[in-house]
Amino acid sequence: MHLRRAGLLAAASLAVLPAAPAAADTYTVYGCRGPENALNGADGWALAQIGDANVANTCAAGGALSETLAPGARGGSVARLRFDAPAGTRIVRVSARRRTGGVQRSEQTLDSTYELSTDTAILEKCALAADSPCTSDLVDPVDKQGLDASWARFSVVCTKGGDETCTRTLRADIEQVAVGLKDAAAPTVSGVSVIDNGDTSGVLRLRFDAADAGGGVYRALVKVDGVLKATAPLGGGACTDAAPADADPYQFTVPVPCPPLVTGVPIELDSRALAAGPHTVQVDVEDAAGNATSAYVTQFPRPNVDGGGGNGDPVAPGSTPVAAQTIEEILSARLSMRFDRSKSTRLTNRYGRRVVIRGTLRSTRTGKGIQGARVDVYHLVGKKRRSLTKTGLKTRAGGALTLILPLNLDTRQIRFAYRALRPGPVTSERTLSLTVRDARGELVQRVK
Repeated sequence: MHLRRAGLLAAASLAVLPAAPAAADTYTVYGCRGPENALNGADGWALAQIGDANVANTCAAGGALSETLAPGARGGSVARLRFDAPAGTRIVRVSARRRTGGVQRSEQTLDSTYELSTDTAILEKCALAADSPCTSDLVDPVDKQGLDASWARFSVVCTKGGDETCTRTLRADIEQVAVGLKDAAAPTVSGVSVIDNGDTSGVLRLRFDAADAGGGVYRALVKVDGVLKATAPLGGGACTDAAPADADPYQFTVPVPCPPLVTGVPIELDSRALAAGPHTVQVDVEDAAGNATSAYVTQFPRPNVDGGGGNGDPVAPGSTPVAAQTIEEILSARLSMRFDRSKSTRLTNRYGRRVVIRGTLRSTRTGKGIQGARVDVYHLVGKKRRSLTKTGLKTRAGGALTLILPLNLDTRQIRFAYRALRPGPVTSERTLSLTVRDARGELVQRVK
């Protein structure tokens, strides 16, 4: 916080750089001072001097990027500050707060020159000559847009011949500079694996790897039904928005702010954080320029039909595992269970005799049987034990269910639980009571 305040005080008398609007495929690198005037070291700016010229970088101490020609500089002396676009990017904008010293028209022969240029164009130039377009020192911010360049540089040059000297002092101080970089390539995603589909834990967990050429891998975006739910940063340090309070999240203070590769990125989504109902969940990976690649799409919680509560395989965006059965039918489905022999929810059976349970899962709205739904089966023995001893029991055509019990069961209750959404609460439940007796008519109950 103290750095930000120091920067603001130092720049109190300076004009403010034009806002750099967020554009697709573009990020901004701020040198010397960030978008909120916090000081930085102007990473990416290379300093060069030839002959009687000087360059300096005092940005981190509250100064500027400076270049100077002293009086009497020999011909060919030059001071340069240069920014090279990182691999995979192009310069599309240069904005700067810069001040010149010594710029004026001169009736003498061309003496020295200040210039802001790229490899494709001269953006501004002040030649100390009678026909110079600059009548006085430059103090207003400069903002050049629509560029397509591989480098940008500020220069002061003694334009005299090698045996002559320049008579004037010429200086340029760049107190803040912002370079807009176009990074057109989206990140690549690999190694996506579902660690936990959330069916029983209620928390969807996955991992993936991602790589990016350009600004680097920035963050993961978790969207629910197309709306951003959460963001997860994938880099540290410089890989953070330099001005989190404004609407542009793609502003940084180094040319390549984020890592080119991240591995084993963990993402979690707790079903309890979502409103009731099935949702389309999408995880995107974004680079520093806002290019995004979808890493994973699924429904979570998922409708409990074929594909619901399964192995967590992703589905195509906009698709749904629900086909012939509507969400309304799945949500309104209710269980009906009975012993096949007694046609009721109670049965007294001789030990060792086969027991068959049948039932249906039907929508209370349409009466239609729900096919492919998973029903959990719990065995309650005595008063304390409750265990899930049958998983993956699924309804067949017409919503039919059949469960054949082992021959060695003793007295117990058998509870069938249906969840319309997985993970989710039980939406229909039925309990059957089984009494088992031996050949002498004695109750068979190992746990009481």
